[in-house]
Amino acid sequence: MVDEAELSGCCLRDILRDATRDVHARLHRHPGFAAIQARRIALPDYRGLLARLLGFYAPFEAAAGVRPERSRWLAADLATLGMAPALRAALPLCPYVPCLDTPERRIGALYVAEGSTLGGGHLARRLDILLGRDTLAGRRFFVGRGATTDAAWHSFIRRLEAFAGNAVARRDIARAATATFAAFEQWLGGWQATTGAT
Repeated sequence: MVDEAELSGCCLRDILRDATRDVHARLHRHPGFAAIQARRIALPDYRGLLARLLGFYAPFEAAAGVRPERSRWLAADLATLGMAPALRAALPLCPYVPCLDTPERRIGALYVAEGSTLGGGHLARRLDILLGRDTLAGRRFFVGRGATTDAAWHSFIRRLEAFAGNAVARRDIARAATATFAAFEQWLGGWQATTGAT
């Protein structure tokens, strides 16, 4: 729970970073991401991780009312890695994406999605052993917006900080960010149950 006194004393980005610090740290240690980081992920496990990510981002983007770019990137990666369209269409979807029915809830949830792009490029490079060098194929999701990632992040932060002067909005944004991180973490806990087979 975010302390209301803390919400009024610093910028909204700092509030969200502090409120989500623990779950963010746990996700960095997630076995799938850790295996990519260590350059030791096997192809079936990588496919399973991408499939689980798609199962989160497809309903998340629908709930947030944003273009389905992340789910399209994931679908393209899975197609490159040999997953048939029928199997992709039958993947399980996360049933507990938070309710994102207000601008405040949507931007709080998008803090999670937009922030995840910042480390994606690093993970994309760690996949060279698995996928080969100098190719986008199979790692489109982690490359994300590529050279425009930083500009997109700063643009998002400007949108986020427009809510900073409203105490109720700050509270709702922080709650949505923590709820989204919690749902993402819970969903990724079942990544090895998601098929990576062709």
